[in-house]
Amino acid sequence: MGLNAPNFVGIRLSPQYQDISLELKSARLYRFSLPLKQPLDLKHTTLHQRDGLILVLTDAMGHVGLGEISPLPGFSRETMETAIYKTTMLVDRMINFGELTAHHHSRRNTTWENRTAPSVVHYGVETALLSLLANARRISMGAMLYGSSSNKIAINGLLQSSLSDWVPEADFLIGEGYKTLKIKVGRINSVLEARGIKEIREHVGPDIKLRLDSNRSWDLETAIAFGEAVKSANIEYIEEPIENPAELPRFFDACEVPFAFDETLHQIVDPTISFEAYTGLKAFVLKPTLIGCTARFIALVNQAKEQGIMPVISSSYESDVGLAALAQLAGSICGEDIAVGLDTRSVLTAGTTKTPSSIQNGWMPVRTLTTQDLDLSYCELLYHN
Repeated sequence: MGLNAPNFVGIRLSPQYQDISLELKSARLYRFSLPLKQPLDLKHTTLHQRDGLILVLTDAMGHVGLGEISPLPGFSRETMETAIYKTTMLVDRMINFGELTAHHHSRRNTTWENRTAPSVVHYGVETALLSLLANARRISMGAMLYGSSSNKIAINGLLQSSLSDWVPEADFLIGEGYKTLKIKVGRINSVLEARGIKEIREHVGPDIKLRLDSNRSWDLETAIAFGEAVKSANIEYIEEPIENPAELPRFFDACEVPFAFDETLHQIVDPTISFEAYTGLKAFVLKPTLIGCTARFIALVNQAKEQGIMPVISSSYESDVGLAALAQLAGSICGEDIAVGLDTRSVLTAGTTKTPSSIQNGWMPVRTLTTQDLDLSYCELLYHN
């Protein structure tokens, strides 16, 4: 279902929530540093802790909205220092002008010409504003945008072990209730990985969905050979199998394995772009923190639905606050039918809420947060207005 008027932060709210009166009273910005259970190897760096910001907005009626601003090193364009500066400057203007500035912020950023550079700050501040509006109405952000939301979302289980342990780890995840498994490939020899994927399929049977993620690890020839080898394994899709996205239709034509966009989406600045030329495109793996603003994110969701592409919301190692926001969006955009990639809290030893969302039988509850839910043990107050 599409979004309807009126327009707020560049998107359209569901018609039953058209009153967007907002008078901001105060804002607090916290910086957190959460220890990881073990070093996290990303494409361009290794993280030993997850750093980010929590924005708490309060309106004149005492309603609260929470947003997370957590640049991901090696992926986000902004550093933590830049994010702090941009956030405080933006929030200062919003607080100083109250209701006027909240609406001005909405109007001035509605066109994508003003958003050619993705900004984790815009996404975090806009999420806090939307959260404030939603909490005032005692609904989730997703319900405010789309009119309804499921109470829980399906999670895809991520295999994180070495190839020799793929089958027993798949067994464990299925025993925990997961119906969709995601496997990282492109790390070692592609021939061996293809054999491992086929072994998993033979072991788990036809009812478990398998998703693969290559992170652009292969050239076209290697990707096609891999695709041909795993074609019989009935793969739901493989994320970004090759270095050059323009060659993806050739990949699908050769092996008929559906593919998904992930990194490619972070580079798109044209809201009218058509994906019809990408035969074989099955899914958008949407990481709002990296896409960079709610208008850009929602536009991609709507593009996906209009063109029969599956929207799959995924995290960028956010804290509990960011994950709760993503779950609220997923509850409306993905519902209970599309498994999402929000099982990243497991890499952290601590969080930003007293009770983190737990995954039970492969499901995560959709919940809203207030300041009473926050755990600020690992936070430092940077700003209070």
